[in-house]
Amino acid sequence: MEKIDKHTAGSIRVSEEVIIKIAETAACEIEGAAVVNNHLLPPSTLSKFRGPVRVKINGEAAAIKFDISVLDGYNAVKVAENIQSSVKSAVQNMTGFTVTKVDVNISGVRFKDDSAVGASNS
Repeated sequence: MEKIDKHTAGSIRVSEEVIIKIAETAACEIEGAAVVNNHLLPPSTLSKFRGPVRVKINGEAAAIKFDISVLDGYNAVKVAENIQSSVKSAVQNMTGFTVTKVDVNISGVRFKDDSAVGASNS
């Protein structure tokens, strides 16, 4: 689904893919989030296929969900709270959508030796 604004010069569309990219970029800037090459590190096999960020648009409102890994030594709750705040602000400022919620599922820990430990997906 896309948001369409009608203006005198035409219409403006914002796709889900754009919101996903804005949200992921904002999350990658948070210290403690596991990031590789400016992309969130997928914590599980399932998030490798569907992506660590998902968006659901309802009218002019967006709900965003993340599956992330945190770096060893960081407070996972603080990392998640910082992601929520940063993503909500970035998406609302750049698209005009109202962000109704940002759910963050911490399903992995990235250790210094670059191995990831995640929750199993049954």
